[in-house]
Amino acid sequence: MAKEALDKVREAEVEASKIVVKASEEARQVRVDAEKKATKRYDEILAQGEKEATILKQEAQKTGDTLAKPILESGQVHNSRIEEMKEKDLESAVNIIIERIVKADGHR
Repeated sequence: MAKEALDKVREAEVEASKIVVKASEEARQVRVDAEKKATKRYDEILAQGEKEATILKQEAQKTGDTLAKPILESGQVHNSRIEEMKEKDLESAVNIIIERIVKADGHR
């Protein structure tokens, strides 16, 4: 009877050991699966963030271009006017300087 009890205890220990090993393997697999799932989700979130950042940059660029367009056009108009004035005013300025030099010396 004692031998039968010992055999049952040993069988129970072996069975318990198998259960512990199986539980450890399942726990390891659950951890591996969770890490894979977390990595996949992280990559998805990162990709979504990059996509949204690209969209925001494009919108900002478009807004900046829209705001800058009238300023650039105004600058081009002013530049054209200054270029036109340079030629006209340069001739006038040269004539005024020549007149002053001639009047001051009287002979030139």
